[in-house]
Amino acid sequence: MIEPDTGVSDLMAGVRSELTAPGGLFEVGIEEVRGNLLSVFTHRFRSLRAMLDATGRYGERTFIVDGEVRMSFAAHLEAADAMAAFLQEDAGIRPGDRIAIFAANRWEWIVTFWAVTSAGAIPAAFNGWWTPDEVTHALDLVGPRLVIGDHDRLERLAGLAAGTPGLEMDEIAGMCQERAGQHPTPAVVAEDDVALLLFTSGTTGRAKAVMVPHRSAIGFVQLNSLGDAMASRVMSGDVPRAGDLLPPSDDVVLVTSPLFHTSMLQGFMIAGVLRGNTVVLLPGRFDPGRVLQTIEREGVTMWSALGSAAPRVCASDAIGRYDTSSLRRLGIGGAPVSPAIQTQMRQAFPSARQSLGMGYTSTEGGAVVANIGGPEYMAHPTSTGRVTVTTELEIRDPLGAALPEGEEGEVHVKSPYIMRGYWRDPAASEAVLKSDGWLAMGDIGFLREGLLYINSRARDIILVSAENVSPTEVEYCLEEHPLVGEAAVFAVDDAQTGDAVCAVVSLRADSELAEGELESWCRTRLAYFKVPTRWCVVRDALPRTASGKLLKVELRKWVTEGSQRA
Repeated sequence: MIEPDTGVSDLMAGVRSELTAPGGLFEVGIEEVRGNLLSVFTHRFRSLRAMLDATGRYGERTFIVDGEVRMSFAAHLEAADAMAAFLQEDAGIRPGDRIAIFAANRWEWIVTFWAVTSAGAIPAAFNGWWTPDEVTHALDLVGPRLVIGDHDRLERLAGLAAGTPGLEMDEIAGMCQERAGQHPTPAVVAEDDVALLLFTSGTTGRAKAVMVPHRSAIGFVQLNSLGDAMASRVMSGDVPRAGDLLPPSDDVVLVTSPLFHTSMLQGFMIAGVLRGNTVVLLPGRFDPGRVLQTIEREGVTMWSALGSAAPRVCASDAIGRYDTSSLRRLGIGGAPVSPAIQTQMRQAFPSARQSLGMGYTSTEGGAVVANIGGPEYMAHPTSTGRVTVTTELEIRDPLGAALPEGEEGEVHVKSPYIMRGYWRDPAASEAVLKSDGWLAMGDIGFLREGLLYINSRARDIILVSAENVSPTEVEYCLEEHPLVGEAAVFAVDDAQTGDAVCAVVSLRADSELAEGELESWCRTRLAYFKVPTRWCVVRDALPRTASGKLLKVELRKWVTEGSQRA
């Protein structure tokens, strides 16, 4: 049993003050950003290409592992340059042009991203799981000059992208060989120019394209690096100074979620470029046994289990078959993660149990808004943590007034890293971007003793005979049951009570559990009106978006169709 260290918050706050003080590597100052005076890191890269150029110091260190492919930083930089030269000279790509990347995770995805950026164009990270209708919407919205994708997805575009040329990723290796040693014409880029387009998950309505500036993509990584430096400072006592470079990381990072998701793209792939991490790609259908096997084979030190990955691995009978002792940093997120699942993850990966953490943001938020980890997360398992450096946060009422600590309202953030807006959607942009530089996150939460708590589905609050029921509370209760893998709770219509509480419960492998047993479990832990009265018990993993959010529309179909998959 690990006892939470309640003094860790004060210790880390002191270390953060040292690192961000004048003269420190993470020195913070005040500058004007898009018309607002904001806190920024004084020492920073000013474009993604500048960050890529700095990878020259990593030379032959391994950057990408993709099956049998092992690509060094030097080889990656040469390939990105060669492809960028092709884009400029053969494809006629000019600064500001959009290029869609539409593929599964593979080494060519990463090279393509950096090549597009180096050519001065804007990569648009298409969701590889989109249906033809969703792809058509994205093509019409961003108007790419070129779609670069894998064979399967380019075939899916047949007849959809009339007039938009495609380039198959299988051709990239040969192209880079032919142009080895060539370099693109440098593009002139400002910090707040759009660096990439990332799409909202589109669980309701059409997906929107978020304009992420260079400043934001770099800030995401820099905030994460500050966290690494804080941990190093606690361990070694060294304080990096201005002009220093962080020592190359020896982290081996496992990527099991799609690169078109902000956590993977910015938090792992772009971060790998800055820190010198080795990025291990594991494309294809998620398989817990394959994940554990890869951790053992590659000596993985860091993994982020987004969405359903955490409960699926914890429920796997492959736990214990492989040596995962190399893992020392473990992240979770993408959706609320119950205290029960957190405990299971610490038990499944004891070498990383002290480091388990999570960060809170959105695609629109740009960089991590709040984070928590280690002993503090054990002490406050339902919190999303403390507000990050260079970020301001307020909880506001429906009229926009700031609320005092403890009162629940909509989360608003102000930082240098928030999005520029939604591509070609000024109305939607205006609805969430305030004139004074604040962004309405859309989530409901409150602050307590400096910690942020998110009721992420408060907008889906269930009203049972005028009594409020939080779906998250009921889900956490169900996931504490030892035979439950994961749960989703939402409202369905009821003639007498207005709403009824409906639960879709996915059981662990080889377990049996009747609805009545689940109901009894809840009745001993929840007020009577919170206990689900409609049930759907399944063995399948619950459907989620690429970012880990539950697909409530699909789950409602399971219920209305009377799905009994157990």
